[in-house]
Amino acid sequence: MLDKLVLALLFVCVHAATGLGQTPSPVNNFYSTKVVFQDSLEVSLYSPTMFRVRISHLQGEKFPKQYDIPFAIGKTTPWKEVAYTKSEDRNTVSIKTDKIILRIAKRGLSWTVWSGDGKKKIYPSDGPTYGMFKDGYTFFDNASALNEANKNSRFAHWFYSQITQRYTDVYLAEDVLEDLYFIFGPSYEAIYAQYNTLVGPEPLLPRKGYGFFQTQHLACDGTQQQLLDVARQFRDKNIPIDNLIIDFEWGDGCDGQKETVWGKSLNWSPNYTTPFTPEEMIRKLKDLHIDVMLIHHSAPDFKNRKHQGWTETVYDEAVWNNAYKQKLDMGIAGTWQDTRINDITDSYIWNLTEQYQPGKRVMFLGCRKTVALNPWDFRYSVAPTENMIGARRYPFHWTEDASSSWNELRFQLKATNNTFGPLSGYTYLSSDGVAASWRAQARWNQFTALSAVARSHNPKPWSGDIDVLDFTNKIRITGRDTITGVKKIEETQTQTAETSIRKYLQLRYRLLPYIYSYAHITYQTGMPIVRPMLLAFPDDYICSSDAWPYQYMLGNELLVAPVYGDFKTMEIYLPQGHDWIDYNTREIFRNGGIITYNVEDINTLPLFIRSGAIIPTRQATEWIDPSVPDQLAFEIFPVDTLSSFMLYEDDGVSTKYQQGEVGKTMITCERNKTDKRITVKIGALQGHYTGSSAERSYSITLQGTPNQSKVFYQGRAIPEGGKKATAKTPVTWTRNAPGDALIIQVVKRSEKEFEVVIK
Repeated sequence: MLDKLVLALLFVCVHAATGLGQTPSPVNNFYSTKVVFQDSLEVSLYSPTMFRVRISHLQGEKFPKQYDIPFAIGKTTPWKEVAYTKSEDRNTVSIKTDKIILRIAKRGLSWTVWSGDGKKKIYPSDGPTYGMFKDGYTFFDNASALNEANKNSRFAHWFYSQITQRYTDVYLAEDVLEDLYFIFGPSYEAIYAQYNTLVGPEPLLPRKGYGFFQTQHLACDGTQQQLLDVARQFRDKNIPIDNLIIDFEWGDGCDGQKETVWGKSLNWSPNYTTPFTPEEMIRKLKDLHIDVMLIHHSAPDFKNRKHQGWTETVYDEAVWNNAYKQKLDMGIAGTWQDTRINDITDSYIWNLTEQYQPGKRVMFLGCRKTVALNPWDFRYSVAPTENMIGARRYPFHWTEDASSSWNELRFQLKATNNTFGPLSGYTYLSSDGVAASWRAQARWNQFTALSAVARSHNPKPWSGDIDVLDFTNKIRITGRDTITGVKKIEETQTQTAETSIRKYLQLRYRLLPYIYSYAHITYQTGMPIVRPMLLAFPDDYICSSDAWPYQYMLGNELLVAPVYGDFKTMEIYLPQGHDWIDYNTREIFRNGGIITYNVEDINTLPLFIRSGAIIPTRQATEWIDPSVPDQLAFEIFPVDTLSSFMLYEDDGVSTKYQQGEVGKTMITCERNKTDKRITVKIGALQGHYTGSSAERSYSITLQGTPNQSKVFYQGRAIPEGGKKATAKTPVTWTRNAPGDALIIQVVKRSEKEFEVVIK
């Protein structure tokens, strides 16, 4: 047996680090703990439960340091050294940490993973697969987890360069480095945490990115005036929106009303240069508090752009880059890169945007092709075959052109908020939401509004039944030259999805502090904003087998049960061991269970609050202005235990949160089992960020309080009623008639803790 210190010294010169992710750093003599076997197999230990097995077919030096960090890895700073012991017998070499044992066969180099005591085999196993999870572990290569079908090579080809801080400048053309990664939890939380560190966290979107994205797709019929008219209609109809994406009609695939090869032009179409200049058009939209993104069906032909998939038009690198930078200078927020099997291309453009706007969060949309039925070529693509593992580092993503049926709605719901989204390590995944009927349109937008990211591809998401053939023709590539467009006058419809879309987008905007806090948790821990039932309740046997894949938790406190068919009733499972409050009716379902819910009202989405929840909300608005502080309110549903919520805040636009410029406020509530007194605390602000306030006003709505309850502050009873809370009168309260809730108004210094008692 070789001593681990001897092994570390033996390989320290060969396996050096490759530097930091954001800023250059001196070359270190250590990146990760290495063990080499038979000269062609290297084990990189990242933690006691996480490692890579690399088999090298390189000639000469087998493991050069410039190939140590492939595209699949996002952590570019050195790992802590991992303590291990190495032993061998006639057939096997064993590497043992304090958690697991890796056993490698001397013949054939196959390997297995065992528990630390060697009694239980962990991998391979025969259990069921849920996304990237299986029996308490995940196993993946450079393309996908658990050998899921993928059109990309599973070998490592692109590697992080310490000098340029990109993954596109160091390239291996041959399939000579075979990487296999293994992470053992066994809990979901532990796997996510390690995955988040190794592959890299999903960056926060700009705060406006948690608002609504409308994709304006009118093909070459689109004009600047139509775009501005739709934007004003959103405002006139009080439907919240923050982002407008202009499809290929902006110039990418149209020359006026003449369709060209998509991506053929990098200039604005004449339809989008009159009556205003593009800069004036963008400014007018910004005056409506709406940011603009442009779709691109083109890409730059940069160094080592190899084995990339469908891009309709490829340009000289400098030409494309300069044209894109000009659009950024005009004021666009970013790009929807509508190209396929292009993870390296997407990574390049993401980095280009980040480097051109240093310190600013990037708005970027890429493709993660996952559809039940593509409307223009009718091929099934029920797995994300066109992404590689490292693609999670540049959110957000889209499931590709989806068909418009109820079946597609059901598939997209499960794909985005279960199997191919959060259970595959992707939080920010959206679908088109172009349903054929207004009822399906309403239902599709309901779950979209309460997902991690909200986007529609319907030119007017509030409209009624759409002409599916007309829309399909607008996105068709094969045979599009033979299509004869028939312009129809838009008919006035009495039944539309408008009421539903307005209702649930307004709810999303009120829930922004809640959703945004979980976005921070996602960045820090890898745990997604949207949590499938088996992830949220792994110890509940009814949830653990993914038997309820069409409902999910939004964070820890809200259960969303989207309606995925034209039903009158629907079964919903409320996990037992908790009371659940119907958000719509305030009916309480004691101890959960399977319920039959009436869903005849198309404007009602089944939504439930877990007892004990503390839910932060904000003022009702139809756009997000990061410079305006939220008027925070906390809705609390007390239980006879301590419940808490950590509120995260930052400046909403910069990447300073990555350096820790984040404000955290802990809110707790505890009801005494004996005398039923309730204590609510708002903690002191921890940390600082640009825009944080020295003094804040809060509203607390405390549900389920008896009519005789009184409010006490600093040991003194506060009379009901009174004027608005101020610094001199920091607490006022009233009862929410005719309900059983108390509404408490609070003014407090940010650095001070606040406590109020209800008894």
